[in-house]
Amino acid sequence: MPKINQSKTIIWVALLLFGLPLCWVAWLLMSTEFNFDPEAAKSVNKIGLNLAFGETKWWYLMINLGSVFFPFVLSFDKKVHFYKKWKYLFPAITAVALFFVIWDIFFTQMGVWGFNDRYVNFMIFGIPLGEWLFFITVPYACVFVHECLLCYFSHDPLKKYDKIISTTLIIVFLVIGLSNILKVYTAWTFLLSAGLLAFHQLYISNTYRTRFYIAYAICLIPFAFINGILTGAFNKEPVVLYNDTHNLSSALGGRFISIPYDDFGYGFLMILLTVTLYEAFRSRK
Repeated sequence: MPKINQSKTIIWVALLLFGLPLCWVAWLLMSTEFNFDPEAAKSVNKIGLNLAFGETKWWYLMINLGSVFFPFVLSFDKKVHFYKKWKYLFPAITAVALFFVIWDIFFTQMGVWGFNDRYVNFMIFGIPLGEWLFFITVPYACVFVHECLLCYFSHDPLKKYDKIISTTLIIVFLVIGLSNILKVYTAWTFLLSAGLLAFHQLYISNTYRTRFYIAYAICLIPFAFINGILTGAFNKEPVVLYNDTHNLSSALGGRFISIPYDDFGYGFLMILLTVTLYEAFRSRK
């Protein structure tokens, strides 16, 4: 642990690098007219595959069930025994989901994003039930991949590169967040990701961090597919509607097919935070 004077320095640096920009973004949220046009947001890039069976109000719920089905079934694998770790996992998922649900409600009301009535039902506090479940099913599946790597592979090929990788990611996240400070989704996502990773570097030894990087890289494949479905790559319209003036789409001249690039940073933040709490609860055993 750092000494007291070092801790004070770290706190002040954190306030300057993350606190002040986020306060600025919060002020923007309260003072900016977002002029979100849901109809315009339905126009996104498509992939040839057409999931016609998804044209139903149950579609978001079906996506959640599909994303968690195989991780749940494989949770009873004799080597991983993931079901025995649910007592650490679900408190972590619950805590992180609470934070992201509040974030989601706030951004939805402000017009940073919204949801397509065509594919959702059972709205709770302005967001659909499928969105609530998203903060359970996706972290569950990704932490399962993380746990499988820990159980099946004893060697960590990235461990000696931890400082280089983590420091580079922090710098990249900071640059993206600060250079897009007027785009509230981008700024919040990448500044919070940089802050969480900086906290990791300062206070948490690398017992799993570089393993997490590998796990997240693996998760990006199904994550991109699921997110592609949610953002309309395979259906007539998107489930989630984005205001592109407040994400990287306007800066980069488009999306990754139908997915805003910010979603990959958002996923990184959500899963790393879940894994961090999961490992913390488990270490207290």
